Amino acid sequence: MMVKFSLKVRLNFSFMIKLYFIILYLFLFSNANTESYVKAGENLIWDSENKSYTANGDVEFKNDKFVAYADKMIAIYEEENNDEIFTVIELFDNVVIEFKEETFKGNYAIYTRNNNIIKLTGDVSIESPTRLLTGSELIADINNNKRILNSTNKESLVEVLLENNANKD
Repeated sequence: MMVKFSLKVRLNFSFMIKLYFIILYLFLFSNANTESYVKAGENLIWDSENKSYTANGDVEFKNDKFVAYADKMIAIYEEENNDEIFTVIELFDNVVIEFKEETFKGNYAIYTRNNNIIKLTGDVSIESPTRLLTGSELIADINNNKRILNSTNKESLVEVLLENNANKD
């Protein structure tokens, strides 16, 4: 009886170790190949000749830096080691970009991978946990953690300090 029990324990333990390594491998493998993706609610058109995707309706783009949402998107890619690497992303209408603790909003945005810069135009806002800034154009330098917010006139640039609920008594 003890031999059967010991054998079962060894087999179960061996099975558990194999299962653990399979799960670990799948997790690492899936993360290695998920640098970025494009999703669309209505349609997604792949143009292999021009190496681009056009997405319409509830569009979502994600890479290792940020997540972006819009009504329409055009994504240009290059092929590297049988992977599609998105190099230029254009977002149109109702653009929302989530980057760390900030949310950028605007009517149009373009992201270029080679310099990691996001440029938004049209009713632009930047919201962080403590402030809300609005203007007409935002240039976000992801690599250097810099933001340049421009306005067409003095009235179009607004800063609002948000109340921090954590400091209330």
